[in-house]
Amino acid sequence: MPSPYTKYKEYKPTPSLHPYIYCYWSATPYEEQITEYTYEIIPDGCTDILYEYDKINQTSSIKYFGIFESPFKITEQYNPGKITFGIRFYTGSSAYFISERAKDTAENAVDLNQLISPAIKNLHHELYQAKNINNMIVACDEVFTQAIKKGKLLHQNSLLNNILYQIVTGRGNYSIEELSKKEVIGQRRMNRLFEERIGLSPKKFSQVIRFQTVLADWLYKLPAEFLADEYYDQSHMIKDFKRRIGRKPSSINVSDFYNTTFQLPDKM
Repeated sequence: MPSPYTKYKEYKPTPSLHPYIYCYWSATPYEEQITEYTYEIIPDGCTDILYEYDKINQTSSIKYFGIFESPFKITEQYNPGKITFGIRFYTGSSAYFISERAKDTAENAVDLNQLISPAIKNLHHELYQAKNINNMIVACDEVFTQAIKKGKLLHQNSLLNNILYQIVTGRGNYSIEELSKKEVIGQRRMNRLFEERIGLSPKKFSQVIRFQTVLADWLYKLPAEFLADEYYDQSHMIKDFKRRIGRKPSSINVSDFYNTTFQLPDKM
């Protein structure tokens, strides 16, 4: 859910990185601003590297956000000199660059410098040296391209991709037993694979995908036409929305996901 207090943009990586990286993105505060603001992050199955640079104080930080299944909020202090630059990975693709088991970084934001990531150990330095967003994009393209060339192919990659494909195309509705039969893999082995590469169990990841699918349906249809076919009943749907987004469907507006202009809140 883009913050109404920041200008958000997305950028495509070089074509060779498209199978791994969904996008690079940037967020900068609008000039007209309030002192403190809070915005929501909802689970989407992806993971991100977040680089923040403070031009005024000449300081920076870089974190890796593992996969989440619940929403969380971030509170920011207005800083006109702050730039946030992100790298958003497709589900499981960060494992090509982050050596830690995905389960160990799930539901957490970890200082990237503390992770075992030899392939991208210079990423923080390269981003700090960049003079603008375009330079950051070029630096990331180079760092991640070299990481792919130098890295070893991950085991069971095609199997994991097949399972993820079944979950996404099945709108998160396949049971673990059904996935196990479709891909001829034992449930324990599938769970271990998801712990290593995804960070959530197949069941929990499927629930995130189901929610995102229903949310997408809701965003592209009139509210009156919205039917929660994937849920047992309406109360089940409302409960899941509150769990994933922190609010009931009736309190969500389409504009919450497509903020393109900044508006100051009403004064108390």
